[in-house]
Amino acid sequence: MSLLLLQAQQFRNFAELSLQPHPQFNLLVGENGSGKTSLLEAIYYLAHGRSFRTSRHQRLIQHDEPAFVLHAKVSSAEQVHSIGIQRERTADLQLRLNGSAQCRLADIAELLPVQLLTPDSFKLFFGGPKERRQFFDMGVFHVEQHFFAVWLQFSRVLKQRNALLKQSRQYNQQFEYWDAQFVQLAWQLQALRQHYISLLQNAFAALTDQDSLLSTVSLQLYAGWPEKLKTSAELQELLSQSFQQDLRLGFTQYGPQKADLRLRSAGHSVEEVLSRGQLKVLLFALKVAQNNLIAGSGLKQPILLIDDLASELDPGSTKKIFDFLTNINSQVFITAINADQVTPFIAADCRQVFHVEHGQITSTDR
Repeated sequence: MSLLLLQAQQFRNFAELSLQPHPQFNLLVGENGSGKTSLLEAIYYLAHGRSFRTSRHQRLIQHDEPAFVLHAKVSSAEQVHSIGIQRERTADLQLRLNGSAQCRLADIAELLPVQLLTPDSFKLFFGGPKERRQFFDMGVFHVEQHFFAVWLQFSRVLKQRNALLKQSRQYNQQFEYWDAQFVQLAWQLQALRQHYISLLQNAFAALTDQDSLLSTVSLQLYAGWPEKLKTSAELQELLSQSFQQDLRLGFTQYGPQKADLRLRSAGHSVEEVLSRGQLKVLLFALKVAQNNLIAGSGLKQPILLIDDLASELDPGSTKKIFDFLTNINSQVFITAINADQVTPFIAADCRQVFHVEHGQITSTDR
């Protein structure tokens, strides 16, 4: 089990919250504005250090209160860990991991693999490459052990190169020095990402092999530079050749920071050939496949947060999605206005229903 206990103070409309979730499915039922999505937001904030609803942390703190506090007990690698986050109106952020303040957000995120599905998740298809990089890099972070360290090094080198573009007008020894490091780290990131996407394609295929439509979907990683480049030396040459254009743009136009995931079916982009309802089913399949891959790679049980599951789904699509969810190796939290939208698809002994109203949460039998 992943999340054993969730507690919140002065978070959104929850003055005090204490929740002991079911290890499999947790259904959060209540009217709009009752606090269902805020509960998902609290779990997401613990895992990512930010909200998926607002960039202004002050909106998360109850009126006239100085800060909000989130605390959880998490099971990972057969151990129980205590994690906590306090965010003040002044933006001061305090973290705790097993009682110690000597920790980073990445240390907490590593213990709590959390994915989110909301009506806005269609950005995975219709948004820019950043949306898709965030999707697959979350999985690479949890599956490929060395990814985060390499990514941190690359980010520092990229920042340095972009700063140089604003200071120097000539491609000189400084650029050669940083480009050599850039290329070395870029090639490492590409190898880690490509290996992960191959694993994700296999997990996706295992989940959808009985679906005549989704089984045709392929996942193709674009590295962030032309496919014709086959060696690191060719990438370094490209950086040199594109220097003048980089100067005009003010940033580095090639590299892993421009990577993308291309989702195709029968040779076309999926958004061109699938209906909105079919895209939502595909979205669920991708998230479930990623959670299964993370779970299968170690001793973590990921968490899937689903806000407003029934939105824009016909009965056939709803059944497909629950077929996927019954094969998920994750702890799942689902919001709904009515329990009857979800309970017929999940066995009673595999779920717990919680009623949310005016910032209060109670466990119910249905």
